[in-house]
Amino acid sequence: MSQQNIKMINLAHDIAKKKFGKTFPNPTVGCVIAKNSKIISKAVTNKSGRPHAEEIALAKAGHKAQGASMYVTLEPCFHSSKDGSCTDQILRSGIKEIFISAADPDVRTNYKSIKKLKKNNVIVNVGLEKNRTFNLNKFFFISVLKKKPFTKVKIATSSDEKIAWHDYKSKWISNKSSREYAHKLRSMSQAILTTSKTIIKDDPRLTIRLKKTLEQHIPVIIIDNNLKIPMKSKLLKNISKKRIIIFTSKKNKKSENLIKLGCEIIFCKLNKNKKLNLKNIFNKIYSLKISDILVEAGGILLRQLLNNNLVDEIHLFKSKMIIGKQGKPAIVGKKFSELNLNLIERKKFKDDIYTNYQVN
Repeated sequence: MSQQNIKMINLAHDIAKKKFGKTFPNPTVGCVIAKNSKIISKAVTNKSGRPHAEEIALAKAGHKAQGASMYVTLEPCFHSSKDGSCTDQILRSGIKEIFISAADPDVRTNYKSIKKLKKNNVIVNVGLEKNRTFNLNKFFFISVLKKKPFTKVKIATSSDEKIAWHDYKSKWISNKSSREYAHKLRSMSQAILTTSKTIIKDDPRLTIRLKKTLEQHIPVIIIDNNLKIPMKSKLLKNISKKRIIIFTSKKNKKSENLIKLGCEIIFCKLNKNKKLNLKNIFNKIYSLKISDILVEAGGILLRQLLNNNLVDEIHLFKSKMIIGKQGKPAIVGKKFSELNLNLIERKKFKDDIYTNYQVN
């Protein structure tokens, strides 16, 4: 493979990476169209997933796409859209050769576009820098495979793996730099999952605050068995700007008031242990086209998620602080050393140690 082709496909990945987190529920895809080593157009998936990168790039290129090469990080879609599938648009454009990093795992497209392009005499190259596509859009590949949201857990602990003092009066365990990075993690997630217990104890806003003057809202999913969320919670203020989804077993006056307020209430039956079925909840979340969630909750929920094989990654911020035996554990009944984890990344935020793990 020529260095020029590698350069072009890496450019497609670079522009896609800059937009990650802006195209949910779709993956972030980059596309470059070039002829005689000169770039004609480039594009990335539009906000909220449409139009696709290829469609935008072809519109920019116009008649210049005739006889050109396309470099795209994911297989063009096969299923129909307003102006036909991306594959059909590529065929109409006269593109003569295409470089595709990775096949689309979605059954609506999976290798169908590749086969159609080849059948129509387009030169197709598959697999160039495919790991970059997978690593960037990990949530997409894994959620399609498992039919559940890609689930990351963000947690800050003391050196002895506690998340709070016994009376929950500890405010911050991690330092300012760690907290700033935690907001970046939120910005790269489609939704936040928490519990009513966390809301009662911490009363968080659960917004993205990357800049002092800008506060962004992200959908929040709350597991609230007995509908204990306080009506005066910060999370429920200015709700017209937010999306709040609550899973509960309680259908009563409070649930009616929350619906009137603007919350989406999803009623679930309790299991034999008088708990909500987490696997059913995650199936429902996926059906809502939410494919990537960041969990911010306590040690009880984390243990339950791990027991149900619902965690894909852990983002752990560990400070030098020691809280002691009376503190609230990060995972009820377990230590991180007892989990089957693969290290993805490790770095320091001043005195805090950040580690990102894949859960096996």
